[in-house]
Amino acid sequence: MRRLAMAVEYDGTDFHGFAAQPDLRTVQGTLTDALERLLGCSVEVTGAGRTDAGVHAKGQVVDFATEASIPAKRVARAINRLLPVDLQAIKAWEVAEDFSARFSAKSRIYRYRLYTGRRASVWKARYACWFPYEVDAAMAQTAAEMLVGEKDFRAFCADWSERENFVREIYRAEVRRKGSFIDLELEGTAFMKGMVRLIAGAVFLVGRGSRSLDWMGELVANSRRASLMMPPQGLCLMKVRY
Repeated sequence: MRRLAMAVEYDGTDFHGFAAQPDLRTVQGTLTDALERLLGCSVEVTGAGRTDAGVHAKGQVVDFATEASIPAKRVARAINRLLPVDLQAIKAWEVAEDFSARFSAKSRIYRYRLYTGRRASVWKARYACWFPYEVDAAMAQTAAEMLVGEKDFRAFCADWSERENFVREIYRAEVRRKGSFIDLELEGTAFMKGMVRLIAGAVFLVGRGSRSLDWMGELVANSRRASLMMPPQGLCLMKVRY
């Protein structure tokens, strides 16, 4: 038995998230079906990040074990013929038997993108959240930097049920303006359900001037649940580091 890792990208618009669900179109389910057709055997696919419905990925990583002899370098090209156009493999490679796309990851990088144009754009709507307000990128950056470090992030967790540990570490938080776009990029150990979208909501509320830096500090210090979860289309899993 050998283990392979594979980098994939997808447009999450028409997927019900990464994790397989009965009778629903998911990234994990679609990949599993295609791999089983390609390899001719049952396959269990594990992903580095369980992205929610509507969330995209440029650098998702999955792993699976197989006894098939197909060379790793041929897997991506072969499976892409079996995959839909909104889910494609980038490359595949051999990994150690104990490798896990999820648990071996050292960090994950997510980007949340705003489009601040005066009117909505048909061509930008799938990959950015339309936010037609003035945003002070420097103030948003200051707010984002308050979240760097190892902290209890329960204020930014969408689901408190069946969870005891809310501590995560964010290594880096950067806000960048690119023309009519404003990006928030976060790199951290791991992220809880809805965490990046709730952080983005809080950061951009401060950047807009609707909330203060003191308010941001109180969210973390007092574990008050953040109220604004940004919509999924602006979020993208950019890269997983090992």
